[in-house]
Amino acid sequence: MEPVEYLTKMLNPSLSNEQRIVIANRQLENLIEHFDRKADKAKRWFHIYKYTSIVLVGATSVIASLELILKDQFPLWLLPVVSAAATIVVAFLGATNAQRLWVNSKTTGQRLVVERFLFNQKAGKYKKLMEDAERIRLFSEQMIQIWNEGHGKWEQTVNEG
Repeated sequence: MEPVEYLTKMLNPSLSNEQRIVIANRQLENLIEHFDRKADKAKRWFHIYKYTSIVLVGATSVIASLELILKDQFPLWLLPVVSAAATIVVAFLGATNAQRLWVNSKTTGQRLVVERFLFNQKAGKYKKLMEDAERIRLFSEQMIQIWNEGHGKWEQTVNEG
C-alpha cells in the first residue's frame, strides 16, 4: 500500500480506532518487510562482488606465477581475461553502492521496528498522548516520514552509483 492509499484508508470516518491501529501495524509490517528485502538483496550483491573480486585478484597472481613457471605451456590469453574480470567486478563493487544500499535499507527497517515498539507500548513520544486517535495520527506521520526518508536515501545512493 502506497502512502496516499494508506492515508486515504486511515481517514475513513467509519473505522474505529482499533481498526486503525490494526491497519497501521499491518502497513508498518509491510514496510519493514519491504526494507528487509531491499537490505537482503543489496547485502547479497555486495558479498558477491566483494568475494568474487578477492578470488579473481588471487587468481591473477597465481596465473602470473604459472605463466613464468610453465612458460610456453600456459595459455597467454588467460591472465588478461582474469585480470579484466577482476577489474570489472571491483568497478561494480564501487559503482553499485551495494554496501551503502544494504546499510541504508537495514537502518530504515530498524527505525520502523523501533517506531512500532514505541507505539504499541505507548512509550517515548506516544507516552503523553492519552487519546488513541492522537497516537494513531502521530504514528502515521512518523511511519510516513521514516518511509520517505528511507526511499530518499535509497534513491540518493542509487544516483550516486
